[in-house]
Amino acid sequence: MGLDPLFPGMANTVGAVLPALISFGIVLARRAHSGLGLGDQLWVIVVSITLSVALSRVTITPDVTALHFMPGATVALCYLVWCGHYISPGLAFATTYATCLPVDFFLAQLLFGADFNPEFIGGAGWRDGLLVFPALTALAVMYANWRSLHAGGARLIGFGQQTGGHALDWARGYLKRHGIAGR
Repeated sequence: MGLDPLFPGMANTVGAVLPALISFGIVLARRAHSGLGLGDQLWVIVVSITLSVALSRVTITPDVTALHFMPGATVALCYLVWCGHYISPGLAFATTYATCLPVDFFLAQLLFGADFNPEFIGGAGWRDGLLVFPALTALAVMYANWRSLHAGGARLIGFGQQTGGHALDWARGYLKRHGIAGR
């Protein structure tokens, strides 16, 4: 049984509804942890939405009109992990989805005007960016956190990175308190 009968008007519910359910589950299960304060998390969301809008493009052909954008949350969160902040993969997934959805919705609404049909958001199903990009961002953040913990904070370039290892100490303490294997 597919998810399509649950929402009969939508082209394919997997692309928009499944990542929304996963994001709500992550937040409700309290798995969206980070070493950032609440104000910093708000700025990450604002920067992510701004980057998503700035990195978007439209492809118009005689057959189809398509909106393409790169999620700014991927750039912002990966940069923060690179700087030495701990970001949980759950927070990465939820933030990427939460910042992609409004950009996808409003840019599509501007692009299509009166012909816009919100039922087609997430219409690519399992290949839709609202599902794929959050998953890839969560995997990238998971790998970056693991690499930062095991490499001891050694980086190629020192630009924008925290000094003193405070963020890595916080991450090691967090992992130790929750019984997750770490160094």
